[in-house]
Amino acid sequence: MTDNRDDKTRLVTTGQGTNKSKANEKPDHDAKDDATVFAGSGAVPPRPADATLITSRTPLSSPVSQRNGDDQGATPTVSAVNNKVIKGRFELVSMLGAGGMGAVYKALDRRKVEASDSDPYVAVKLLNDDFRQHPDAFISLQRESRKSQTLAHPNIVTVYDFDRDRDTVFMTMEFLEGSPLDELLREFPQGLPQDQANSILRDISNALIYAHSHNIVHSDFKPGNIYVTKSKGSKVFDFGIARAVSEGSSAAHGAGEKTIFDAGTLGALTPAYASYEMLKGGEPAQSDDLYALGCVAYELFSGKHPYGKVPADQAFEKKLKPKRLKGLSRRQWNALSGALELKREKRTETVDEFYRAFFGRARLLGWALAASLVAFAIGGGVYYQQYQEQLVQQEQLKAQMAEELAEKLELTERNNQIQKIEQLVQISALTPKWDMELRRELLSYRNMVNDPTELNESVRVRVVDAYIAESKRRIAENSLGDVLTLLQYAARWDAPADDISLLTNQVITQQEADRLREENARLAEAQKEAELLRLEQEKREKELEEARQIQIRQEVTALEKSLRCPNQIDVAGDVADHLRILENLDPKRSEQLRRVVADSLVSCFNRLSKVSPFAADIMLSDARALLPAQGVLNPLKVDYCSHLDAGTGSKGRRYTCADPLPRDAKGPQMVVVPAPEEGKAIAISQYEITYDDVADYCTVTQLCDAETYANNFLPIHNIDIEFAENFAGWLSAVTGHYYRLPSHEEWQLAATADGTPESPDRNCFLKYGAIEKGLELQKTTNGKPNSFGLASHVGNVQEWAYEGNQLVAVGGSRQTPLNECRFTTSVAHDGTADEFTGFRLVRELLR
Repeated sequence: MTDNRDDKTRLVTTGQGTNKSKANEKPDHDAKDDATVFAGSGAVPPRPADATLITSRTPLSSPVSQRNGDDQGATPTVSAVNNKVIKGRFELVSMLGAGGMGAVYKALDRRKVEASDSDPYVAVKLLNDDFRQHPDAFISLQRESRKSQTLAHPNIVTVYDFDRDRDTVFMTMEFLEGSPLDELLREFPQGLPQDQANSILRDISNALIYAHSHNIVHSDFKPGNIYVTKSKGSKVFDFGIARAVSEGSSAAHGAGEKTIFDAGTLGALTPAYASYEMLKGGEPAQSDDLYALGCVAYELFSGKHPYGKVPADQAFEKKLKPKRLKGLSRRQWNALSGALELKREKRTETVDEFYRAFFGRARLLGWALAASLVAFAIGGGVYYQQYQEQLVQQEQLKAQMAEELAEKLELTERNNQIQKIEQLVQISALTPKWDMELRRELLSYRNMVNDPTELNESVRVRVVDAYIAESKRRIAENSLGDVLTLLQYAARWDAPADDISLLTNQVITQQEADRLREENARLAEAQKEAELLRLEQEKREKELEEARQIQIRQEVTALEKSLRCPNQIDVAGDVADHLRILENLDPKRSEQLRRVVADSLVSCFNRLSKVSPFAADIMLSDARALLPAQGVLNPLKVDYCSHLDAGTGSKGRRYTCADPLPRDAKGPQMVVVPAPEEGKAIAISQYEITYDDVADYCTVTQLCDAETYANNFLPIHNIDIEFAENFAGWLSAVTGHYYRLPSHEEWQLAATADGTPESPDRNCFLKYGAIEKGLELQKTTNGKPNSFGLASHVGNVQEWAYEGNQLVAVGGSRQTPLNECRFTTSVAHDGTADEFTGFRLVRELLR
């Protein structure tokens, strides 16, 4: 039989658990920490939990192979026997685990097989020497078995019976599939999912409540003694060595019986889960199990022991307290805290009381009590029958019947084995599982008889014939998928090599022919599909090209529409979008269109700049960003004054102009006036240059105090001619237009404005009685402008101009007598700073 250890199938067995380990176990759930410790006077010293050796005075068979040990690399040796029949009934199949009391095997119950039971397996625990050699061990454990058989509950592993076969003492139990809780906790180091943890806690609590209702205390409750099955919930085991609460209680023992031995005589306990009273040698009580249940519940929800695996007596001395679990409600945490009290007088008394506090009232189902009564009645009948069998076996020990009985048993076993083999041969399933099962049964038969040659040969010939016949049939039907595998199995049964070779060649030849046919068919189909795809692709490409050409024409038309002038052209929006689409559709055509677009924008710019230089400037900036490679855009320049007609400055602010400066500032406000040359025009600052006009210049050059100058609209004075020339040069550099001081002729033409008389409110010197003028400078905006828009050009401060190469000051100042303060007033000036002289600037237009 196969060993099912690898698929996590275990029978919950001993208080010590198995010696399985995982490489990634967390230290908080180390299997050694949960191991049952054996201590006390008069006890047989136990072997380590991870190296138990199962032996017998009468060897059952050859030992099984060694199993891997724990993480420290130890390799314990466990002697066990496969395929040995105990008591003529239980056939050992594979070892499931080993612990302090012994080893546990998966066993086939032949009585169940004869009865066609769908689940013929049980678990058999072979007790080791430590327990067999204890005084009166067999009698005491047999009585404990009777006690455990009264625990008929769905969350308690069923113990069927204790028995012995010569010196082999064994126990039969329910066989389960699933995982022990200690292994699950190692897989979930942060605790199990809430629903699963609650479900497990309900099951194991109900198991303890039921056991306590029968006056039975488990005394070694821990994760290693809890089994989480695949379909039957969670189960508690090892009640076979549990202790009675009251040794004289009729609920614990039959009338007149005396407990000769219990687990306490070996001092069996697990320190991390034993209560304070157990560690101090106290009498068992239900609250001992409750303390262990509290530790297990804490691990279910957190993955950690409440006291870090520190024994209860040491935890009490160190005054340790379990950390509050956030996932639990206040009511649940209070219930769990009561179960984890280290001293019995403070601890919740019963599991039932804990259950009600944590979940609500526990329900001992009526069917469980009925099941208990039925189990008791059946158990009594089974026990009586087994007792009669024991009497018969004792009689059979007599010398005159021993040989006869042995022959009958051997004959029966042999016939049963032959029948199994015959049934398998007749089935001829020819599957790997069937082949392995047949070989295993033949091996069992060989162990029963001295010379199995005749049967082996007969079976071999029939099996070979079956494999060969099936292979030929599949070859004939051209169903070749598993034929080579069948021939390999036939060869393992010593089929004739010629037959194997012939059939193998037929399969290979036929497979190659099939492969070639399939390959040719696939190639033909692929070529057909490729041709269809090519035609479809050509059609699709033609349709796409037609659609592309239509879209190109549409985009070209839309582009032409977006370039219409004098409407303001949305270069960054419409024009850019159409060019981008055309670039994707036809890059070559798009490059040609970019030159056309650039020419259109130049034409529109020249028209738009005469109407709205601001709009023209925006369009030019967007055009250069969109078409950086089009050199035709480079020479274009915006003149914010050239669109104005000469001599219109007096009509209002919209007839003035100002060049933009960095940081969103603006240059001096200008008006366009006629120039002395025929057909020319110039822009001249409408007002005398003020301190506020040069504030940005001060910020950039640091040659003057920008904070003092800003928002001062008096004409600037007390500056020399070099300051004025530098300011004009700076304006020219940042605007790209040529600023300079006016010539005397230009200034006089702009000031006279075709013979406009001087303003009577000009700021010149006058003292007549109580009337005084010219005492202080006035803002440049005071006074009425002339017909060209020039203001404050006579009086206030005299202004620099050039007459040839000679610097003059024109227009008079606030200290010039009113009768001398005229357009024509002009005096030579050396350009030094004084409080009566300022200036205004001229800018030449691009047109």
